[in-house]
Amino acid sequence: MRGRNLYSLPKLFIGGKRISEFSSANIQFPGNNQINTLSVSIDDPEYQDAHLFNSKVEFYLGEGLGEGSPIFVGYVKEMNPTDTSISITAYDPRIFISGEGAEPVAITDKNNFDGYTAIQFLASVINDKVNSASTIINTDALSDFSPETPMRGYRSAGAAPYEIFLDVMAQTVDDTTPEDPLEYYVSMEGDKLIVAKKKSVDTGSRSMILSYMDGIKGMSYNHRAPATTAVGVGEDGSFGTFTYGNAPMGRVGTTFQSDKTQNAEIYEEALLTVMKNYVEQKEINVVISRGFYVGMESLVYLSVPDKNLRGNHRVTSKSISVTKNDITCTLGLDKRKPRVGDYLDRKITLGG
Repeated sequence: MRGRNLYSLPKLFIGGKRISEFSSANIQFPGNNQINTLSVSIDDPEYQDAHLFNSKVEFYLGEGLGEGSPIFVGYVKEMNPTDTSISITAYDPRIFISGEGAEPVAITDKNNFDGYTAIQFLASVINDKVNSASTIINTDALSDFSPETPMRGYRSAGAAPYEIFLDVMAQTVDDTTPEDPLEYYVSMEGDKLIVAKKKSVDTGSRSMILSYMDGIKGMSYNHRAPATTAVGVGEDGSFGTFTYGNAPMGRVGTTFQSDKTQNAEIYEEALLTVMKNYVEQKEINVVISRGFYVGMESLVYLSVPDKNLRGNHRVTSKSISVTKNDITCTLGLDKRKPRVGDYLDRKITLGG
Protein backbone atom coordinates (compact mmCIF):
# COMPACT_ATOMS: atom_id res chain seq x y z
CA MET A 1 0.00 0.00 0.00
CA ARG A 2 1.77 3.18 -1.16
CA GLY A 3 -0.49 5.58 0.70
CA ARG A 4 -3.73 5.55 2.51
CA ASN A 5 -5.41 7.95 0.05
CA LEU A 6 -5.07 5.42 -2.77
CA TYR A 7 -6.64 2.50 -0.99
CA SER A 8 -8.60 3.83 1.96
CA LEU A 9 -10.48 6.83 3.28
CA PRO A 10 -10.57 6.77 7.09
CA LYS A 11 -13.34 8.76 8.76
CA LEU A 12 -13.89 9.73 12.39
CA PHE A 13 -17.29 10.59 13.83
CA ILE A 14 -17.88 11.82 17.38
CA GLY A 15 -21.44 12.33 18.52
CA GLY A 16 -22.60 11.81 14.94
CA LYS A 17 -20.41 14.65 13.61
CA ARG A 18 -17.52 13.98 11.24
CA ILE A 19 -14.16 15.16 12.61
CA SER A 20 -11.84 15.88 9.70
CA GLU A 21 -9.12 17.49 11.84
CA PHE A 22 -7.75 14.24 13.28
CA SER A 23 -4.06 13.68 12.52
CA SER A 24 -3.54 10.14 13.81
CA ALA A 25 -5.42 7.26 15.34
CA ASN A 26 -4.51 3.99 17.00
CA ILE A 27 -6.94 1.13 17.56
CA GLN A 28 -6.07 -1.76 19.84
CA PHE A 29 -7.92 -5.08 19.78
CA PRO A 30 -6.10 -6.96 22.57
CA GLY A 31 -8.26 -10.09 22.33
CA ASN A 32 -8.64 -12.48 25.25
CA ASN A 33 -12.08 -10.93 25.98
CA GLN A 34 -10.48 -7.56 26.79
CA ILE A 35 -11.99 -4.19 25.83
CA ASN A 36 -10.95 -2.53 22.56
CA THR A 37 -9.65 1.04 22.61
CA LEU A 38 -9.27 3.93 20.17
CA SER A 39 -6.77 6.73 20.78
CA VAL A 40 -6.98 9.68 18.41
CA SER A 41 -5.25 13.04 18.14
CA ILE A 42 -7.26 16.03 16.86
CA ASP A 43 -5.43 19.13 15.62
CA ASP A 44 -7.92 21.57 17.06
CA PRO A 45 -7.80 22.38 20.78
CA GLU A 46 -11.25 23.93 20.64
CA TYR A 47 -12.74 20.43 20.79
CA GLN A 48 -11.93 20.39 24.50
CA ASP A 49 -14.95 22.62 24.97
CA ALA A 50 -17.22 20.39 22.89
CA HIS A 51 -18.44 18.23 25.80
CA LEU A 52 -17.05 15.07 24.24
CA PHE A 53 -17.05 12.93 27.39
CA ASN A 54 -19.27 9.83 26.93
CA SER A 55 -19.93 10.79 23.31
CA LYS A 56 -20.28 7.96 20.83
CA VAL A 57 -17.27 7.43 18.56
CA GLU A 58 -17.30 5.66 15.21
CA PHE A 59 -14.16 5.08 13.16
CA TYR A 60 -14.28 3.88 9.55
CA LEU A 61 -11.23 2.69 7.66
CA GLY A 62 -12.90 2.86 4.27
CA GLU A 63 -10.76 -0.06 3.09
CA GLY A 64 -10.93 -0.26 -0.68
CA LEU A 65 -12.54 3.22 -0.58
CA GLY A 66 -15.88 1.69 0.40
CA GLU A 67 -17.77 3.13 3.39
CA GLY A 68 -18.55 -0.27 4.88
CA SER A 69 -19.12 -0.61 8.61
CA PRO A 70 -17.12 1.03 11.40
CA ILE A 71 -13.98 -0.81 12.46
CA PHE A 72 -14.52 0.62 15.95
CA VAL A 73 -17.50 1.85 17.95
CA GLY A 74 -17.03 3.17 21.45
CA TYR A 75 -17.45 6.02 23.90
CA VAL A 76 -15.08 8.80 24.97
CA LYS A 77 -13.76 8.22 28.48
CA GLU A 78 -10.48 10.16 28.53
CA MET A 79 -9.37 13.54 27.14
CA ASN A 80 -5.95 15.22 27.19
CA PRO A 81 -5.93 18.76 25.74
CA THR A 82 -2.83 20.83 24.88
CA ASP A 83 -2.41 24.29 23.39
CA THR A 84 -2.54 22.98 19.83
CA SER A 85 -4.46 19.70 19.93
CA ILE A 86 -6.51 17.28 21.99
CA SER A 87 -6.06 13.55 22.45
CA ILE A 88 -9.05 11.39 23.28
CA THR A 89 -9.40 7.74 24.23
CA ALA A 90 -12.57 5.79 23.62
CA TYR A 91 -13.47 2.31 24.84
CA ASP A 92 -15.83 -0.16 23.21
CA PRO A 93 -19.37 -0.43 24.70
CA ARG A 94 -18.36 -3.21 27.11
CA ILE A 95 -16.90 -0.42 29.28
CA PHE A 96 -20.43 0.10 30.63
CA ILE A 97 -20.56 -3.44 32.06
CA SER A 98 -16.90 -3.80 33.02
CA GLY A 99 -14.65 -2.47 35.76
CA GLU A 100 -15.25 0.82 37.54
CA GLY A 101 -17.51 2.06 34.75
CA ALA A 102 -20.15 -0.56 35.49
CA GLU A 103 -22.89 -0.77 38.07
CA PRO A 104 -21.94 -3.77 40.25
CA VAL A 105 -24.28 -6.71 40.58
CA ALA A 106 -24.74 -8.54 43.88
CA ILE A 107 -25.97 -12.11 43.57
CA THR A 108 -27.24 -13.57 46.85
CA ASP A 109 -29.44 -16.41 48.05
CA LYS A 110 -32.42 -14.02 48.02
CA ASN A 111 -31.58 -12.04 44.89
CA ASN A 112 -30.06 -14.28 42.23
CA PHE A 113 -30.14 -15.53 38.66
CA ASP A 114 -30.55 -19.23 39.45
CA GLY A 115 -33.14 -19.68 36.71
CA TYR A 116 -30.98 -18.04 34.06
CA THR A 117 -28.27 -19.28 31.76
CA ALA A 118 -25.06 -17.26 31.60
CA ILE A 119 -26.10 -15.68 28.29
CA GLN A 120 -29.56 -14.83 29.62
CA PHE A 121 -27.95 -13.19 32.66
CA LEU A 122 -25.70 -11.04 30.48
CA ALA A 123 -28.51 -10.02 28.12
CA SER A 124 -30.80 -9.20 31.04
CA VAL A 125 -28.24 -6.93 32.73
CA ILE A 126 -27.40 -5.15 29.47
CA ASN A 127 -31.00 -4.54 28.50
CA ASP A 128 -32.05 -3.43 31.99
CA LYS A 129 -29.06 -1.34 33.05
CA VAL A 130 -27.32 -0.20 29.84
CA ASN A 131 -29.89 -0.15 27.04
CA SER A 132 -32.78 1.34 29.03
CA ALA A 133 -32.87 4.58 27.00
CA SER A 134 -31.14 3.57 23.76
CA THR A 135 -29.15 0.64 22.39
CA ILE A 136 -25.56 0.95 23.56
CA ILE A 137 -24.69 -2.75 23.32
CA ASN A 138 -26.53 -4.68 20.61
CA THR A 139 -27.43 -8.13 21.95
CA ASP A 140 -29.23 -9.41 18.83
CA ALA A 141 -26.43 -11.85 17.98
CA LEU A 142 -26.28 -13.53 21.40
CA SER A 143 -27.14 -17.21 21.58
CA ASP A 144 -26.61 -19.72 24.35
CA PHE A 145 -23.63 -21.96 24.83
CA SER A 146 -23.97 -25.56 23.77
CA PRO A 147 -24.68 -27.07 26.21
CA GLU A 148 -26.21 -24.18 28.14
CA THR A 149 -24.27 -22.96 31.16
CA PRO A 150 -26.60 -22.23 34.11
CA MET A 151 -26.14 -19.48 36.70
CA ARG A 152 -27.60 -21.76 39.36
CA GLY A 153 -25.69 -21.44 42.63
CA TYR A 154 -23.50 -18.54 41.50
CA ARG A 155 -23.08 -15.89 44.22
CA SER A 156 -21.23 -12.59 44.33
CA ALA A 157 -20.95 -9.87 46.96
CA GLY A 158 -20.83 -7.32 44.16
CA ALA A 159 -18.94 -7.34 40.88
CA ALA A 160 -19.17 -5.89 37.38
CA PRO A 161 -21.55 -8.01 35.26
CA TYR A 162 -18.96 -8.59 32.51
CA GLU A 163 -16.50 -10.02 35.05
CA ILE A 164 -19.24 -12.26 36.45
CA PHE A 165 -20.08 -13.49 32.97
CA LEU A 166 -16.44 -14.20 32.10
CA ASP A 167 -16.05 -16.10 35.36
CA VAL A 168 -18.96 -18.38 34.44
CA MET A 169 -17.91 -18.63 30.78
CA ALA A 170 -14.46 -19.88 31.82
CA GLN A 171 -16.16 -23.09 32.93
CA THR A 172 -17.61 -23.65 29.46
CA VAL A 173 -15.46 -25.78 27.15
CA ASP A 174 -16.57 -27.93 24.24
CA ASP A 175 -14.53 -31.08 24.84
CA THR A 176 -16.42 -33.26 22.39
CA THR A 177 -12.99 -33.89 20.89
CA PRO A 178 -10.67 -34.19 23.93
CA GLU A 179 -7.57 -33.64 21.78
CA ASP A 180 -8.98 -30.29 20.59
CA PRO A 181 -11.10 -28.68 23.35
CA LEU A 182 -12.68 -25.40 22.25
CA GLU A 183 -13.36 -22.46 24.54
CA TYR A 184 -15.80 -19.61 24.04
CA TYR A 185 -14.78 -15.98 23.58
CA VAL A 186 -16.32 -12.49 23.57
CA SER A 187 -15.69 -9.78 20.99
CA MET A 188 -17.34 -6.71 19.48
CA GLU A 189 -18.33 -6.08 15.88
CA GLY A 190 -19.26 -2.42 15.86
CA ASP A 191 -21.79 -2.11 18.68
CA LYS A 192 -22.79 -5.77 18.40
CA LEU A 193 -21.73 -8.12 21.19
CA ILE A 194 -20.46 -11.47 19.93
CA VAL A 195 -20.10 -14.59 22.07
CA ALA A 196 -18.89 -17.54 20.04
CA LYS A 197 -16.93 -20.77 20.19
CA LYS A 198 -13.39 -20.83 18.90
CA LYS A 199 -12.79 -22.69 15.67
CA SER A 200 -10.60 -25.74 15.46
CA VAL A 201 -7.25 -24.78 13.96
CA ASP A 202 -7.21 -28.10 12.10
CA THR A 203 -10.76 -28.23 10.72
CA GLY A 204 -12.24 -24.72 11.05
CA SER A 205 -13.00 -22.57 8.01
CA ARG A 206 -10.41 -19.87 7.34
CA SER A 207 -11.24 -16.19 6.81
CA MET A 208 -8.37 -15.40 4.46
CA ILE A 209 -5.08 -16.58 3.00
CA LEU A 210 -1.99 -14.39 3.31
CA SER A 211 1.33 -14.68 1.50
CA TYR A 212 4.35 -12.48 0.85
CA MET A 213 2.97 -11.92 -2.65
CA ASP A 214 -0.49 -11.04 -1.41
CA GLY A 215 -1.17 -9.44 1.94
CA ILE A 216 1.99 -9.87 4.07
CA LYS A 217 4.22 -6.80 4.41
CA GLY A 218 6.36 -8.19 7.21
CA MET A 219 6.41 -10.93 9.84
CA SER A 220 8.23 -11.87 13.04
CA TYR A 221 7.72 -14.67 15.53
CA ASN A 222 8.86 -16.37 18.72
CA HIS A 223 8.57 -20.13 19.06
CA ARG A 224 7.88 -21.46 22.55
CA ALA A 225 7.46 -25.01 23.71
CA PRO A 226 3.90 -25.63 24.90
CA ALA A 227 3.15 -27.24 28.23
CA THR A 228 3.08 -31.01 27.77
CA THR A 229 2.37 -31.95 31.38
CA ALA A 230 -0.24 -30.68 33.83
CA VAL A 231 -0.30 -31.64 37.50
CA GLY A 232 -3.37 -30.94 39.63
CA VAL A 233 -3.93 -31.19 43.37
CA GLY A 234 -7.50 -31.40 44.64
CA GLU A 235 -9.41 -31.73 47.87
CA ASP A 236 -8.75 -34.48 50.43
CA GLY A 237 -5.35 -35.31 48.94
CA SER A 238 -6.70 -36.12 45.46
CA PHE A 239 -4.23 -35.84 42.61
CA GLY A 240 -4.12 -36.05 38.85
CA THR A 241 -1.51 -35.65 36.12
CA PHE A 242 -1.52 -35.81 32.33
CA THR A 243 1.40 -35.84 29.88
CA TYR A 244 0.93 -35.43 26.15
CA GLY A 245 3.28 -36.94 23.55
CA ASN A 246 7.01 -37.42 23.78
CA ALA A 247 7.86 -33.69 24.17
CA PRO A 248 10.33 -33.28 21.26
CA MET A 249 10.86 -29.61 22.26
CA GLY A 250 11.53 -30.45 25.91
CA ARG A 251 9.19 -31.16 28.82
CA VAL A 252 7.34 -28.12 30.08
CA GLY A 253 4.61 -28.32 32.70
CA THR A 254 2.02 -26.42 34.64
CA THR A 255 0.41 -26.97 38.04
CA PHE A 256 -3.08 -26.07 39.24
CA GLN A 257 -5.37 -26.34 42.26
CA SER A 258 -8.72 -28.11 41.88
CA ASP A 259 -11.90 -28.29 43.93
CA LYS A 260 -12.45 -31.88 42.76
CA THR A 261 -12.12 -34.84 45.13
CA GLN A 262 -11.65 -37.71 42.67
CA ASN A 263 -8.35 -38.51 40.96
CA ALA A 264 -10.14 -39.28 37.69
CA GLU A 265 -11.82 -35.85 37.66
CA ILE A 266 -8.52 -34.06 38.23
CA TYR A 267 -6.94 -36.14 35.46
CA GLU A 268 -9.63 -34.84 33.08
CA GLU A 269 -8.90 -31.26 34.17
CA ALA A 270 -5.19 -31.83 33.58
CA LEU A 271 -5.87 -33.24 30.11
CA LEU A 272 -7.97 -30.20 29.17
CA THR A 273 -5.36 -27.81 30.60
CA VAL A 274 -2.66 -29.24 28.34
CA MET A 275 -4.74 -29.74 25.20
CA LYS A 276 -6.49 -26.34 25.37
CA ASN A 277 -3.21 -24.50 24.94
CA TYR A 278 -1.06 -27.01 23.11
CA VAL A 279 -1.55 -25.57 19.60
CA GLU A 280 -0.93 -21.99 20.73
CA GLN A 281 2.84 -22.27 20.77
CA LYS A 282 3.99 -19.61 18.29
CA GLU A 283 3.83 -15.88 18.93
CA ILE A 284 3.53 -14.41 15.45
CA ASN A 285 3.16 -10.78 14.42
CA VAL A 286 2.14 -10.17 10.82
CA VAL A 287 1.94 -6.74 9.22
CA ILE A 288 -0.74 -6.94 6.53
CA SER A 289 -1.81 -4.76 3.60
CA ARG A 290 -5.42 -6.00 3.38
CA GLY A 291 -8.08 -7.70 5.45
CA PHE A 292 -8.05 -5.08 8.20
CA TYR A 293 -11.57 -6.04 9.32
CA VAL A 294 -10.67 -9.66 10.11
CA GLY A 295 -12.23 -10.57 13.46
CA MET A 296 -10.79 -11.90 16.69
CA GLU A 297 -10.36 -15.70 16.74
CA SER A 298 -10.77 -15.88 12.96
CA LEU A 299 -8.53 -18.39 11.20
CA VAL A 300 -5.87 -17.03 8.86
CA TYR A 301 -3.82 -19.30 6.61
CA LEU A 302 -0.18 -18.28 6.19
CA SER A 303 1.09 -19.42 2.81
CA VAL A 304 4.80 -18.97 3.53
CA PRO A 305 7.95 -20.98 2.81
CA ASP A 306 8.70 -21.72 6.48
CA LYS A 307 6.92 -25.01 7.21
CA ASN A 308 6.86 -24.17 10.91
CA LEU A 309 4.66 -21.16 10.17
CA ARG A 310 2.70 -22.39 7.17
CA GLY A 311 -0.92 -23.26 7.95
CA ASN A 312 -3.92 -22.00 9.92
CA HIS A 313 -3.53 -19.63 12.85
CA ARG A 314 -6.02 -17.90 15.15
CA VAL A 315 -6.15 -14.11 15.24
CA THR A 316 -5.58 -13.31 18.93
CA SER A 317 -4.90 -9.56 18.73
CA LYS A 318 -4.90 -6.73 16.25
CA SER A 319 -3.54 -3.19 16.20
CA ILE A 320 -4.22 -0.52 13.59
CA SER A 321 -2.27 2.72 13.29
CA VAL A 322 -3.58 5.48 11.02
CA THR A 323 -1.61 8.54 9.96
CA LYS A 324 -2.11 11.11 7.22
CA ASN A 325 -0.13 8.96 4.82
CA ASP A 326 -0.61 5.33 5.70
CA ILE A 327 -2.41 2.59 7.60
CA THR A 328 -0.41 -0.08 9.41
CA CYS A 329 -2.29 -3.16 10.57
CA THR A 330 -0.55 -5.82 12.66
CA LEU A 331 -2.13 -9.15 13.55
CA GLY A 332 -1.10 -11.20 16.56
CA LEU A 333 -1.53 -14.89 15.85
CA ASP A 334 -1.87 -17.95 18.10
CA LYS A 335 -0.14 -17.22 21.41
CA ARG A 336 -1.81 -14.76 23.79
CA LYS A 337 0.29 -12.49 25.94
CA PRO A 338 -0.33 -13.52 29.57
CA ARG A 339 -1.91 -10.98 31.90
CA VAL A 340 -1.32 -10.88 35.64
CA GLY A 341 -4.12 -12.75 37.36
CA ASP A 342 -5.33 -14.52 34.21
CA TYR A 343 -4.43 -17.90 35.59
CA LEU A 344 -3.93 -19.46 38.98
CA ASP A 345 -1.56 -22.09 37.68
CA ARG A 346 2.21 -21.68 38.14
CA LYS A 347 4.45 -22.41 35.16
CA ILE A 348 7.40 -24.68 35.88
CA THR A 349 10.05 -26.35 33.75
CA LEU A 350 10.46 -30.06 34.42
CA GLY A 351 13.78 -31.85 34.29
CA GLY A 352 14.52 -34.64 31.85
